[in-house]
Amino acid sequence: PSCPSPRLRERALAMAEAAAPPTTHHADVRFFEDHDELEEPALEAQITRVVSTSRLQESNKGQLQVVYTSERGNEITVTARTGVKDEAAGKLPFDKKLRVAGIALFACLGSTLFGLDIGYIGPIIESASFKSDIAHIDGPGTTIDPGTEGLIVSLFSIGAMVTACPIVSSYFLDVWGRKMSIMAGTFVFMIGSLIQGTSSGATQLLIGRFVAGMSIGLLSSVIVLYQSEMAPASMRGALGTLYQLGITFGILIAAYIDMCIVDKKEGWRFVMAIICVPAVLLLVGMIFLPRSPRWLVQVGRRKEALRVLLTIRSEEEAIQEELEIYQESEKAKADGEPAWSELLHGRVFRLLILGVSLQLLQQLVGMNAFMYFGPKIFEAIGFDKNAFTTINNFVNFVSTFPAILLADVAGRRSLMLFSAIGMTLACAGMGGCGLM
Repeated sequence: PSCPSPRLRERALAMAEAAAPPTTHHADVRFFEDHDELEEPALEAQITRVVSTSRLQESNKGQLQVVYTSERGNEITVTARTGVKDEAAGKLPFDKKLRVAGIALFACLGSTLFGLDIGYIGPIIESASFKSDIAHIDGPGTTIDPGTEGLIVSLFSIGAMVTACPIVSSYFLDVWGRKMSIMAGTFVFMIGSLIQGTSSGATQLLIGRFVAGMSIGLLSSVIVLYQSEMAPASMRGALGTLYQLGITFGILIAAYIDMCIVDKKEGWRFVMAIICVPAVLLLVGMIFLPRSPRWLVQVGRRKEALRVLLTIRSEEEAIQEELEIYQESEKAKADGEPAWSELLHGRVFRLLILGVSLQLLQQLVGMNAFMYFGPKIFEAIGFDKNAFTTINNFVNFVSTFPAILLADVAGRRSLMLFSAIGMTLACAGMGGCGLM
């Protein structure tokens, strides 16, 4: 047989121009569909050569291989890797490393929106102009009803839970794709901010908070996925941590903006307008960024996926990665549609519990209390509420850099263990001070 499964064999033979003679052990077939015109002349020449010379075959170990002719006229065989420890074909050029890093960094604007929405709300709730415009209460010492205050904060999270739910997010990720999902989430964020910024009462503000939360739920689901699918394995850990860096940066910027203008008349409305600036940049910028190559292969646009990979990988690595994605996609199709019940069995269930537990425990340490109610806490202690909130958020931002630098060196598990120890000591210190 020429392919590892009957379905894959049929698909490959359907694209073949001619099958190899029956005596040949490995039947070579043309791997890509006919070429179409591209805009970039250099890339057009490269992909024309790769596509027109590529042949699909099977290795002795059952892995798929592509044989193609290089720019120098040499015939090169690229084999799909079977594990993460297998070395990639080719070496990633420095300019393409920069391009991948730039794409991942720009996509971080989506997580920055998350941070902005977390960071701005605490000082705003405590500002006199917000209390007057939304709660319609005036005078020193007045406070918003705790129930209303809690609802303003929590509705954002509830909205995020709705679109982050796998049933909802998977529709956008699989049907719309990563790129369009980011653009959709950004647009919804702008709508939510507009609703909040024009509010004259609690009801409209609550609707705006819920809509903004829906945008963040979708962006949280897609940003890391887009970054990881664009990044090579050697850079995936560091670029994945940029998502968290974007969140902490957004929190810091929001706190600084609040400190500068929130106490001015209707200053909170100006804050809502300012946080829309990165949303506009992300929405416009995503038009010029490529789609995820994995999604392109999944929807049958393999040549377009190769086109994207050739701009962010070496030639051999691009062909190898496209081949691996194609092989995985065909295997998934052969296995059939996954059932939700599979999440409750075996190794998948253990991984699900592990992932959910890590996320929950990170939130339950109490950090969100300082994110959302920091000004109230610091004021009660006797500190300058906005200044200390900004300092707290600055430390949070700076502490993200060790993860970026060490993720691919020390490993994720080691970082998790040491950060857990640090968090334990910090919580014990704060608890001890509170008892004293």
